[in-house]
Amino acid sequence: MSRKVITSVFAVAAMLVCTLTVQAQEKAAEQTGQQQVQQDPGDEWKSQVSAAERLQMMVQQICPVSGEKLGSMGAPVKIQVGDETAYLCCEGCKTGEISAAHWQTIQANIATAQGTCPVMGKPVDAKSESLVVDGRRVFICCPPCGPKIQADPATWFAKIDANRMSSVADQLQIAAQKICPVTGEELGSMGQPVKVMVGDEMAFLCCAGCTKKQIDGTHWKTVQANLAAAQGICPVMEKPLPENPESVVVNGRRIFVCCPPCIKKIQDNSAIFTAKSNEYLLKR
Repeated sequence: MSRKVITSVFAVAAMLVCTLTVQAQEKAAEQTGQQQVQQDPGDEWKSQVSAAERLQMMVQQICPVSGEKLGSMGAPVKIQVGDETAYLCCEGCKTGEISAAHWQTIQANIATAQGTCPVMGKPVDAKSESLVVDGRRVFICCPPCGPKIQADPATWFAKIDANRMSSVADQLQIAAQKICPVTGEELGSMGQPVKVMVGDEMAFLCCAGCTKKQIDGTHWKTVQANLAAAQGICPVMEKPLPENPESVVVNGRRIFVCCPPCIKKIQDNSAIFTAKSNEYLLKR
């Protein structure tokens, strides 16, 4: 074999080794990146608070000091404002002052989520009478309702929380869905997501412009996987969902189950199992 041929062989071998090394480095970097994503604590705090606390955070929505969205700075921090329980966006806000404007917005958010007086069922808003019971602000239609709530808070809180859950249902769906089924963009990256119906199922798009476009099959499959992962547990049997769970759509909501027999039970008691599914989403 001539020296020229030998040189060419070594050159090709060197290029091959270089290429394989680069590919190995890229693969290692990709795996490291994936591990970083998997190990990123991110929203782990959500699973460490009770469903009631998470619900209150979602109802409150913003920090009374900074006005930032709760959860945008990590785990919200519980405080007492007088005799009322509230949450800050971060530890740093402990040294700040409550903004009157932000506090007013929070009270309006609480009233809107509550919707009605738990005793009389009449509409309430931020201008309605209110009282604090066990750290919670409750809006009422008239003063006589106050003592009734104080005498049996658990009963009335259950009614209030049912309304609150309905109020934050869209927020839960957006967080669980994660991406737009048209573009694949992260929901919220283009402003307030837009609610639409895909067949008989409620979904959210990243922007109004996507309402004129077709759903992408791959993105829709990802959306369904995200929803199943966020729910995590079958609301009927209370077992972890299998890798490819069955599901049913009730009242516009897709609910995943551990086995086909659970579908009939959900259809017969949709309100109960939708509420349970929402509770699972609150922990995600």
